[in-house]
Amino acid sequence: MSIMSQTTVLDRTPVRDESLAVRLQDVTVRFPTERGVVTALERVSLTIPSGGFLTLLGPSGCGKSTLLRVVSDLIPATSGQVEVLGTTAAAARARRDIGFVFQDASLLAWRTALENVQLPLEVGGRSKRGGARDARELLALVGLTGWENAYPHELSGGMRQRVAIARALINDPKLLLMDEPFGALDEIKRDRLNEELLRVWEETGATILFVTHSIYEAAFLGQQVMLMAARPGRVREIVPVDLPSPRRVALRETPQFIALAAHLRTVLEAC
Repeated sequence: MSIMSQTTVLDRTPVRDESLAVRLQDVTVRFPTERGVVTALERVSLTIPSGGFLTLLGPSGCGKSTLLRVVSDLIPATSGQVEVLGTTAAAARARRDIGFVFQDASLLAWRTALENVQLPLEVGGRSKRGGARDARELLALVGLTGWENAYPHELSGGMRQRVAIARALINDPKLLLMDEPFGALDEIKRDRLNEELLRVWEETGATILFVTHSIYEAAFLGQQVMLMAARPGRVREIVPVDLPSPRRVALRETPQFIALAAHLRTVLEAC
């Protein structure tokens, strides 16, 4: 099942299809400002199959983060249809089927790594999906066995982001939204976490929607790359990624990857 571009004509009758993680149809988002109304997204339509990995790539101001916030029910669409995991975005959020990882790990300084991962369970008053045992398993999943009792100031930037990913997974979400989570890291740490994220994705089976400004990161991670144009934010092109798995950083030196990155750059320069 492929992702459809904004030019695809879709049936306007809502169809509950749980094989799709995300379905947007003609989604437009406008914000009132002192200088007038700003259109952040204009008639964006796409579908993402369950278990897929879509990377969003585009210039600043093209609406990438806005799109994630619409999908997560943090902001409403001005018009259009938004369907997440076979229901509304609000219902998916209420079921805690959506996890969100931001660029800043935002860990609580007075809590250990384990306690930070457990925080959503405490805030939400739910324990049937988690608790100390599950939190420890998640820290092991992201490669932090032995660091459960470490405080944020004792962890590197990459390790703090691993804790943030584990925290986002504590409710076993079906959809993981990631807004430039590795943007502040150096290239070596970013490469290592790119490989780790692909491993986590394969092990959890979650659908991932990942925002980045890096052409190489977008191409390396995604099954498909959605390139967006700015002013207003809209889909420019959706590029399938046909690269072998499991992916390792050395893949970026291959002619196939270099050709893909060159195409993405060409499209971006025209945005």
